[in-house]
Amino acid sequence: MSDSSDRSTKIHLLREALVKKLCDVLDKSCDRGWRRLGEIVGVERRLRVSPDDMEMCSLKVLELEGSPSRMLLRLMGERGCTTGQLMDYLQTLGNSEAVQCLKPSALQILIQPQSLALTSGHNLRLICHAVGKAPVQYQWFKSKEEVPNSFSPDLVISPVHLKDAGFYICRVNCGDTFEFSQWAQVDVLSVTLPYAPGQSYQSLEGRLKLVIQPQSQQLHVGETLQLECGAVGRPIPRYQWHRNGVPILNATKRKLTVPRVMQDHNGRYRCEISSGSSERMWTNEVDVATDDFYAIGGGSGEFFLNSVPDQLYATDKVALLIGNLSYKNHPQLKAPMVDVYDLTNLLRQLKLQGGLAARPHGVRDEKRCRRVPAASSQGSLWSAVLRWSWI
Repeated sequence: MSDSSDRSTKIHLLREALVKKLCDVLDKSCDRGWRRLGEIVGVERRLRVSPDDMEMCSLKVLELEGSPSRMLLRLMGERGCTTGQLMDYLQTLGNSEAVQCLKPSALQILIQPQSLALTSGHNLRLICHAVGKAPVQYQWFKSKEEVPNSFSPDLVISPVHLKDAGFYICRVNCGDTFEFSQWAQVDVLSVTLPYAPGQSYQSLEGRLKLVIQPQSQQLHVGETLQLECGAVGRPIPRYQWHRNGVPILNATKRKLTVPRVMQDHNGRYRCEISSGSSERMWTNEVDVATDDFYAIGGGSGEFFLNSVPDQLYATDKVALLIGNLSYKNHPQLKAPMVDVYDLTNLLRQLKLQGGLAARPHGVRDEKRCRRVPAASSQGSLWSAVLRWSWI
């Protein structure tokens, strides 16, 4: 694509950002907009903008994000209109804002950074190149934070780590003018691949490489299903998971997670991976199966409803403190709940899990200790229930 400095440039070769800005100006103007421009161009027999063409342009307002000006410029471009001719038409139109759109800007970003995916340990390189009427300065950002010492057109991180994944953007300054580049997403995969020292992913331009395959899963009902795949390349790959050959709704990330899997989730899964071009590939197809056991809890304390052990064992010490708020024999205690809290803190220092509860009036003091078998071979644990009140 070209800028507007060359009057012989065909208007269909103008940069998209410039065309969009020009169309926005012409669409919003009433007396100096696209309709008046079409009338001016219609006088030129060589371009042949007819009333039927103008009607076709006007119908674009009925489309979502449709632009009559874009349709008019497209027709003019197909008939050989140059940037110089368009500039003359806009000057005749008297729309100074539209004329300004075609004048060379003081700063232009010629090369935008591109999103990519790569594995940890490789070299990350993002490029943003701009030209201006004065010296150009660069500053790279990761999200909203400046990347330290990133003042050149190339942002190089060598080697790249998982923490470097995210969104990057470059701010370009030229005198009092500045522009931001487009956002570039960087996805870093934790995979060990053979590579030559200093190798970057610039060589993967336009090619996909599958580096993580999903694995078959055998789960209990209620557990979490997690399938993961991954590919590297530039631009960044896109993902779509399938189950039994049917695309899964909203399953467009590298990792597919189902928090509480049911038997309805059984099936064969695979992921379709594509890039910005027509290139696409598929992962291996894997099986996901669930049984009739229902998982309860999580981690080391997880058990299943269909496999409850014959005998349960104590695994911790618990102290329960119960106090009431009506003391007949000890009226000097003005804040009994505070006393309970103090004792709770002391018990917690003994690594007991303390709890507080209210107690009905009239229950006597008592302390009960019950010895139960321990879950480990280190001996027995004491499970104590402490009831404390003043009557």
